[in-house]
Amino acid sequence: MILRGLWERRTLSLVVLIIAVVPIASAAVGPIYSAAARTTIVREAVRTAPLEGRGWRYTTTSGGIQAKVGAFTRGAGFTNPPIFGMEATSGRADDKRAFSLVWQDGQCEHLTLAEGRCPRASMEVMAGQASGFALGQTIHLSAVRRAEVGDAGRDPAPLKVVGIYRPGSPADPFWFGRSLFAPPGRPEGDKADALFTVPETRLDTYIVAGAVDFTGARQPEAGWTDYGIVFIDTDRIEGTDIEVLAAMQAAAENAGSNEDTIVFSRVADVLRVVSANAGSLGVPTLLVIAQLVGLGWMLLFQTVGDLVRARGAEIALARLRGHGRARVWRFALAEPLLLLAVAVPLGLLLGRAAAGTMIGALLPAGVPVRFPVEAALAGVAAMLGGVLAAAPAAWRTATRPVTEEWRRTPRRSARGWVLDAVVLSITALGLVELLATGVITDVSGQSSSAMAVPGLVALGVALLAGRALPVLTRRLFGLTRRHGGLGPFLALRQVARGPVTAGSVVVLGAAFGLATFAVSAWSATSGDYEETARFHNGAPTAITVRPVEPRRLIEAVNAADPGGRTAAPVIKVPGPPEMVATDLARLAAVGYWRPELAGGRTLAEAAAALPGPATPRVWLRGDRFRLTADHDPVPKGWSVRLFATLRVPGQLRPVQIPLGALTGRSGTHAWNLPPGCAEAACELRAVRGETTPPPEAEEDLYVRVTVTGLATRANGRWHALDLPSWRVDEDPDARDGTFVVTVPGNQTLRPYTYEPRQAGVAVGALGGKAVPGLDNAYAGPVRTVLASAAGPGLTGVGVLVDLEQADRMAYGVHDKAVFQVWTRSADPAALERALEEQGLSVVSRRTSAGLAASFAGQGPGLALLLLLVSALAAAALALGRTVLALFTAARRRTYELAALEASGARVAALRVALLLEQVITVATGTLAGLVAGLVAARAALGRIPQFAEPPVTPPLPHEVALAPVAAVVGAALLVSLLAAVLVSEALLRGIRVERLRDAPA
Repeated sequence: MILRGLWERRTLSLVVLIIAVVPIASAAVGPIYSAAARTTIVREAVRTAPLEGRGWRYTTTSGGIQAKVGAFTRGAGFTNPPIFGMEATSGRADDKRAFSLVWQDGQCEHLTLAEGRCPRASMEVMAGQASGFALGQTIHLSAVRRAEVGDAGRDPAPLKVVGIYRPGSPADPFWFGRSLFAPPGRPEGDKADALFTVPETRLDTYIVAGAVDFTGARQPEAGWTDYGIVFIDTDRIEGTDIEVLAAMQAAAENAGSNEDTIVFSRVADVLRVVSANAGSLGVPTLLVIAQLVGLGWMLLFQTVGDLVRARGAEIALARLRGHGRARVWRFALAEPLLLLAVAVPLGLLLGRAAAGTMIGALLPAGVPVRFPVEAALAGVAAMLGGVLAAAPAAWRTATRPVTEEWRRTPRRSARGWVLDAVVLSITALGLVELLATGVITDVSGQSSSAMAVPGLVALGVALLAGRALPVLTRRLFGLTRRHGGLGPFLALRQVARGPVTAGSVVVLGAAFGLATFAVSAWSATSGDYEETARFHNGAPTAITVRPVEPRRLIEAVNAADPGGRTAAPVIKVPGPPEMVATDLARLAAVGYWRPELAGGRTLAEAAAALPGPATPRVWLRGDRFRLTADHDPVPKGWSVRLFATLRVPGQLRPVQIPLGALTGRSGTHAWNLPPGCAEAACELRAVRGETTPPPEAEEDLYVRVTVTGLATRANGRWHALDLPSWRVDEDPDARDGTFVVTVPGNQTLRPYTYEPRQAGVAVGALGGKAVPGLDNAYAGPVRTVLASAAGPGLTGVGVLVDLEQADRMAYGVHDKAVFQVWTRSADPAALERALEEQGLSVVSRRTSAGLAASFAGQGPGLALLLLLVSALAAAALALGRTVLALFTAARRRTYELAALEASGARVAALRVALLLEQVITVATGTLAGLVAGLVAARAALGRIPQFAEPPVTPPLPHEVALAPVAAVVGAALLVSLLAAVLVSEALLRGIRVERLRDAPA
């Protein structure tokens, strides 16, 4: 019987089924998409992390490495097979270098043989080209002895060189970021390329501790260090593995409490990024799903109610047959509940398919589509809206007078204000709580709860529009009596009294309000992402290179881009405050800048005010340096030694050499220069004195020292240097080469090649804060020549300075400084090749478009993307449901329309009446949604999270692009107009005067 009833009302039943399936599918899409988004977040965090952040290096000195690593990775299905290895470190007689004796499984595939072969037998080794060892040579390391104990103890193990290799790339993940090779394959200081052997070597050798030079003495026992490298597989890790990843990192940190185990990793940094992004995804996604479920409830509430009301005559007949009220109620619920039960699996399947399409189109390739339990729960929750709609509708139908059910045109009943007033009150209270009180408590003024604002605003405006439309149309009754003809007369009265009008306006207004907000928010957020990416990246493309001397970086860029229009050298120091040192004349040609944020001044105007002194630097070339000085007598018992600070080619850190102790009233002090100064000129950066007090000082130390001469020795001959202009940072008036050695307040003499307060472009509230400088010494503040709200390359409060002047001022370059070349070239690969020809090593390349895409891939961006796609689908569904509801309501009035035609009404007037009725309803709902969406965007855009970590700079414009909003609204109005025309024509064809003779059904 139920199936027969559904077949008789198959059109309406099909509509109800479709409208029930789509909200269930929309609700299920959210959790499925959210799970995929979490997978995207964790994969992107691991993929972009430094090498040490993509896994662990588990080391132990007590053996059993396979079992320990196996226990560590147990239950983790996202790790690659471990790479095992072993190592020992030792010196060598008459050699100041330290050697690492290493075996790592698969090592030969990651080294390039220059001569010989890879080791295959015990105590065979492969040495680097730069080590100086020859093929076939036997090496003895101090700590590596034979396993057998002879009469005189253990003899050194003979390690035979069977192969010579070229060092592998330090960037090769296989080495896990270790410095096994002297960069770039040259011995530097006491560092040598590693010696590679085979695991059998440990069976025939014995490692002793503390041995640097072989003396034959017995040493304490020690062993090999075993290790296992475990990498995270970015193609297998998923969002559900975040907890497992955190547990593994906790286990790695706990393992460090064991004396014989150390785990090297930066996965903790990755977890912080993942937690921030995943946390910023959860609440917004939940709110998006809740709003979509609420919208689905509204659609189901009206559509299921239509199905129940369509059975009014059958239900009335059941009551006349004497069935009880409860049985009649169950009879009325049977069909809608059956349709809702069928809709659940269909909706979940459709949601799974739709989510798969979304994930494939919007997220990176390879992200799996999972069906979490939350998706099924969300689908069932959406279905409950239909149950809640069917129950009261069936109860009203079961309790209404039977005669009323058989009326062809039901009596007009006043729509109560109570429910609407309650909903509006709750909506208003919710908006006040979200926008004006303590829910939004972040320092940034942002909160995920602000994502609920568009739903509340859309609902409130839609309810008001549904109430206002009948009132406004009644105001026009008098006008249509006198003007306009029969069509407008009938249309306005039907709109004013029609039971479908208000509900359709509410549904359309809420759906299009959410859709308008989604389009507005996405367009504004995309603009914010692009603006932030342009500033943070500094230029369209930022090429990161390995650290070199600042002058070498400048020279390489000048050679690669002789015109100075497509590339700029940049060194970034993290701070805070941050510092970007660059050639601002070049930066003005390639960097991103907004004059309106800097009082209308261009970057080129700022660049003109930044250069400082161009006085010559003090260059030292040779093998020995000599300084002549006059000074005060050193008090009895005190010792004062002079030191010179140098910048040596090939080294980022300064080098300090001793010059000798002060005696008498003057003297000549000399010391050997570093070897690098013989090949290329070193630079004298400073001269200072260090003191040693006596056990009991009888008088204070205050010695004035005046430098009277400088000289260098090259090829056995001394060459006097011109004395530069001097300055003392602690005494700006001292310019004659005199400085004071005292305790406290010791002074430093420096060549006057820089201004102590370097000129800079200040971004943010810099005030008088000291800036880090290239050496991170925080020597002092800058002299602000221009203040701007944002600057290229700066992610927070910071300063832009001239690179040449920053290099003159700093003693060296800090380890955390990032070396880049910014370019606007359409072919950055060609620039990279040119830079490599100048001796720079390119590490990576990042574009502003790629950075903007990474922002969109964070939690808030993924949640907004879900809202955009789902809201547009819901708006399309609401529009279709409204047109069908109007069509169904008009079909119930076919007798009325037939009577009008029989009484002389023209078909054209009836066409206008039907068309105008639908256009007014649909246009009102759509425009109400437009207003609600724009109001919500204005109220919430500055408050909803857009980034996992809100940027300090630049100021975000939150500009809504009108084109996509106009496109959505225009498309909706066009579709509704076409649908109204088609529906009107279909209804007119069904109107026949002969139907007035038919017996009532």
